[in-house]
Amino acid sequence: MKSVNIVILVSGIVLSLVSVNQTVMAKGKAPVYNVIEVKNGGTIAGTVKFEGGVPAAKMLKIDKDEQTCGHGLKASEDLVINSGNMGIKNTVVSLDGIEEGKALDTTPVSLDQKGCVFEPHVVAVCAGAEVNLLNSDPIMHNLHSWSIRNPAFNEGVSGNGKMVKKFDVPEIVKITCDVHKWMSSYLLVKGNPYFAVTDADGKFRIDNVPAGTYEVSVWQEKLGKKKGGAVVTAGGEVVVDFVYQKK
Repeated sequence: MKSVNIVILVSGIVLSLVSVNQTVMAKGKAPVYNVIEVKNGGTIAGTVKFEGGVPAAKMLKIDKDEQTCGHGLKASEDLVINSGNMGIKNTVVSLDGIEEGKALDTTPVSLDQKGCVFEPHVVAVCAGAEVNLLNSDPIMHNLHSWSIRNPAFNEGVSGNGKMVKKFDVPEIVKITCDVHKWMSSYLLVKGNPYFAVTDADGKFRIDNVPAGTYEVSVWQEKLGKKKGGAVVTAGGEVVVDFVYQKK
C-alpha cells in the first residue's frame, strides 16, 4: 500500500463556525451530500502536532461542591499536548465540501460529567444523531449550550441524571455548566461522516473515503482552524500531518 505524506504548516489562525453543508437541507434547496456505495475506498490518516515548547496549562479555580469537585486548581483541557511526540489531543479533523460517500453514522454519542469535568472534552457527531448528556456526579449540573444554528438550551440535570438532545444543523457548539463555571466542552456537529477526533498522541484516521481530491481541515478550540489537502486513491492511504506553530 502506497502512502503519501503531506505536512501542513500555517502560521495564521482563523477561527470560524462550521458552515452548513452536506446532508442538511436548506430552505428551498436539496441536500448536497449524497450517500453512495463506496467501493475500494481510501484512508486519510495523520497526526496533529504543536511546534515549539509546550505552553503552561491554564489553571482553573475549583471553588464549589468540594466533596464532589475537589478544591484548588485544575488544569484546563483547552490545549492538551503530548510532551513525548508533541501531538495535540481533542482536535477535530474533517473533510470539507465532500459531495458524496458513505452513510452518516447516527449512532448516539455521549458527553458525561464526572468529577465536575466534561468527558470527553470534545465530541464530534453527525448532524441528526442523538447526544446523551449524562451526569455521573451525585450533584446537580446545569447544561448550557452556546449555539446559533441549533436550538439553544439551558437546563438542569440532577445527580446521576440524563438529558437527550439532537443537533440537526452543522456548527460548533460550546457546552458549559452554569453551576460550576470552570466546566466547558465542545460539540462539533458535522454534515458528513468524514471526521475524526485526535487521540492522546494527536493521531487520527478517516476511512472509506471515495477516490478523489479533498480539502481537509483541522480545528482546535484555542489554536483555531487550519486547512490542507489530500488526494485519495482507491484502496490507498494518504498521510496528512498538521502542525500548529507557537505564536
